[in-house]
Amino acid sequence: MFSRTVVIAVLLALCFCGASFAQSQCSISQVVGNWSYHVSGWDIPSGGTAPVQMLFIGVLSIDWSGKVTGPGTFAMGAPLAGTPIPAGQALDYDFVSGSIQLTPDCTGLLSTMMKIKGSRAPPMGPYIGRIIVLPDQGEIVAMSFRAPGTERPMWTYILKRMTPVPSAVEWPQPQP
Repeated sequence: MFSRTVVIAVLLALCFCGASFAQSQCSISQVVGNWSYHVSGWDIPSGGTAPVQMLFIGVLSIDWSGKVTGPGTFAMGAPLAGTPIPAGQALDYDFVSGSIQLTPDCTGLLSTMMKIKGSRAPPMGPYIGRIIVLPDQGEIVAMSFRAPGTERPMWTYILKRMTPVPSAVEWPQPQP
């Protein structure tokens, strides 16, 4: 009788251990904080037909509600449509609205709207990327799949955790 009870207890313990692996792994708590990123890829600018190189660098701050904010800098290999901004000029921007949606299997969506600093133009976006959160590695890997004016952007990026506490970030100004 005792051995049967021990065998049943061991089997139940193994079942509970196996069930813990099948449970949810990711939640918003695992992405809250500041993340650095570098984006590299191409886009087809509004009104264009040929892809152009795009580069971004910045910081995302994600709060407990999944709201995304933060500064960045980008440059692209074509003039910015509808502006006098030439190809290759680095432009600072802020994410003025954005959100992250995360599923328990650690996949999700990152949606952002960006506003070029010093510009009177309305915010641009939404830019939407598919993401995979790697919580044990402090990384989020991503690929864009939608941007305004085209369904063909191809940017890949990796976000690296800077801190688990969200906070405002500003670029320092270079000395003249």
